[in-house]
Parts: sequence; C-alpha cells; structure tokens
Amino acid sequence: MAEIATERSVGKAARGKLALLYDGSCAMCTEAVERACRFDNSGDLEPIDLFDPAVHARFPDLKPENLVKELHAVDDSGRVYRGARAVNEILRRQKGPRSWLAYLWYLPGYAWLAERQYQRIAASRYERNAAGRLKES
Repeated sequence: MAEIATERSVGKAARGKLALLYDGSCAMCTEAVERACRFDNSGDLEPIDLFDPAVHARFPDLKPENLVKELHAVDDSGRVYRGARAVNEILRRQKGPRSWLAYLWYLPGYAWLAERQYQRIAASRYERNAAGRLKES
C-alpha cells in the first residue's frame, strides 16, 4: 500500500473527522472536494479552504507553501496525508463497497502511479476547468 503517513501536525481534525485542506482558489480543487463530499457516506469529511484565516491558527505547523501544492488531509490524531495518499485516506474511510476502492493502493505500482498522476494534474490545476479538463487558450 502507499506509504503510511509519518508526518504529524500539531493541529488535528475534529474528533472522528478528516480535515481536507484544499485550494479554494482553484476551480478544479473545489469541485473535487465537493464531489468527494457528495461521494462520502461516512460523514467524516471536513473540507477547509486553505486560504481561510483560521487555518494557520488551527494547523500552525503546516506551511502554506506546501498546502498550495497538494491536498492535505489531517485526521483527529494529527496524522497528515498528502496528494494521492490523501485521496486514499478518503476512500479508506468510506463504508461498505465504496471503501474497497482504497484497496487499489495494494496493487503493485498503483500507489506510485496514482501519486505521479496526481502531481502531474496538480501542477497544471490553474490551467484546468472545474471538470479537470485543460482550458482552451
């Protein structure tokens, strides 16, 4: 499976929740988090725009320059998941058959491929529309 989150934050999600720190100035990022919340059947997701002034006070050790690069998910014990691994954590928390999607990370090479694809898309997120398609120039 993808590497276990070893990074810890002083800040934590509310009890039983997974705080999703996302770039609210990015249409694709906002739509992705909204879709994740609609998909969610656990009730665990707590989306937070990283540009909310309260974010730094709540998660003081998470650097803004890192937060803008990729999705960060922080659980209620302070574990931090980033990028594709954050997506895996969202899937892992689902109930029933939806949680089975998290097991894709056990397939050889899948975690590596998911992270590379995530980073490729994240690098061009401001050039993409809410659906994730590149905007026409």
